[in-house]
Amino acid sequence: MNNVMMPKIAGMLEEMTGLKFRNKRASAFGSYGWTGGAVDWVATRLQDAGFDMTIALKAKWRPDLSALEACREHGRKIACEWALSPLPDLAPKPADEKMPAAIAAAAAVNRDGVAMAEAGEGSDQKMICTVCQWVYDPAESEPNQGVEPGTAWENVPDDFLCPGCALGKSVFDPFEG
Repeated sequence: MNNVMMPKIAGMLEEMTGLKFRNKRASAFGSYGWTGGAVDWVATRLQDAGFDMTIALKAKWRPDLSALEACREHGRKIACEWALSPLPDLAPKPADEKMPAAIAAAAAVNRDGVAMAEAGEGSDQKMICTVCQWVYDPAESEPNQGVEPGTAWENVPDDFLCPGCALGKSVFDPFEG
């Protein structure tokens, strides 16, 4: 509409930008009447929101059967591209290169988010939600979810949800503060 995206879409993308997505993929698509600028704006806003982007797709005017088939093919191509790409490394990175090996090993997790180190090492490490900035402190823990004080982050259940924003463990990073 007037070479910009629809107002409701713009509002939704503005909200998404504040969520600071990581390790998520997206593609913009849409139909257009004159220049197709809105699809480019949507792609830019998705990239600003932290999505890993793939090529956008535009269809002029109301899509006919060949345009709809091109959309389906585009979807298949993206699905294959994303299915064949390697999984992102979700293991926390040590903040200090000189960090003792025992602590660095305690921070290591496999690609499913399961701790590979023995419990107890690095058990006082606080974790921060990258979305709402809520801090998990093992000394205080989160009794509302059955996590007792003294529970190291790697021993917190995988179904744990941030009390601040209700997102899972994958949005947490080591707290440096």
